[in-house]
Amino acid sequence: MRITPPFKVIVRMAPARWIRIVSATLLCSISTVAGAQDAIVEPDIQAVAESKTAPTDVLLVVGAGGTDEYESTFQKWSAIWENNCQTAGLNLLQLGPEPSTENTTVKAELESFLKQSGALEASDQPLWIILIGHGTWDGKAAKFNLVGPDASGEELDQWLSSIRRPLIVANCTSSSAPFINRVSSPGRIVITATRNGSEHNFAIFGKYLAEAFGSIDADLNHDDEVSAKEAFIRASIETQRFYDEQGRLSSEHALIDDNADKKGSEVELVRGIKVSKSKAAVDGVAADGYSILVNSELKPQTPEQRAERQRLESELESLKSQYADESKETLRQAAIPVLMQLAALYEDKAE
Repeated sequence: MRITPPFKVIVRMAPARWIRIVSATLLCSISTVAGAQDAIVEPDIQAVAESKTAPTDVLLVVGAGGTDEYESTFQKWSAIWENNCQTAGLNLLQLGPEPSTENTTVKAELESFLKQSGALEASDQPLWIILIGHGTWDGKAAKFNLVGPDASGEELDQWLSSIRRPLIVANCTSSSAPFINRVSSPGRIVITATRNGSEHNFAIFGKYLAEAFGSIDADLNHDDEVSAKEAFIRASIETQRFYDEQGRLSSEHALIDDNADKKGSEVELVRGIKVSKSKAAVDGVAADGYSILVNSELKPQTPEQRAERQRLESELESLKSQYADESKETLRQAAIPVLMQLAALYEDKAE
């Protein structure tokens, strides 16, 4: 049985309306200071990896459940991702929980797919890699538990090394934080369900991350898309609410890393409600540039439009710093030309 998250119908806003919303968001933010096995190539995987007309947008890897209850849970989370991709018009490939044939393993299929993806031409289209299941940490290596041999963060880093497109890797398992140390690299956004390897209890974060990418309520800037940063914020908040309602201490604290410093930031830093005590840069800027559409009536932005959007949003950030000591009205007037260009981008997306 497929689970469909509750979607809200969005009426496309006129540019003036959109500018007022973004302008208000911009002004409100001024006061915030953000401180060893040969891979067996399966025909279906090879066809997807080599396809130039329908490349994989989202790779969903489902780990070993271990019990009927967990297997059912992971199936439900997978169904949410399937619905998200249908809404956004994205091509989804799922590996696991069982291998496609008796002659291979899920680990071998994952390695094969990623290495074949690395042989493709460079692309601006991101590849979302979502890992759901259980994880382990022995003090030296963190592993993603699969049916058959497990996959470590070091192995995943090696398999990703030749891929020439932006990568968003979300490891939604327990003990997943050490994957940031292994997988973090320029051009990659890494999200983990935990802040260290010792948070080894079952992680619920993966459920709320999947739901966030299908919820218009997670769309903080009202652009009909949910970015990696917005989904991380939403899922982190919902995860904490889950533990609060259960009357339990939270046993998981998610991290996001998008600046390749291999440190990661918790949600309080990303939201700007806490200031970093170290000199490490707060993550989230790059993650805000990669989104999944939550309004099926619109079309996703092209790579060119996305690049222009990132340029304009970067210009807005510069204006906020430039006019930090000026009045809000002065900042608003300076930002209007940029906001007009952003509005035009969203008009193009809606047509």
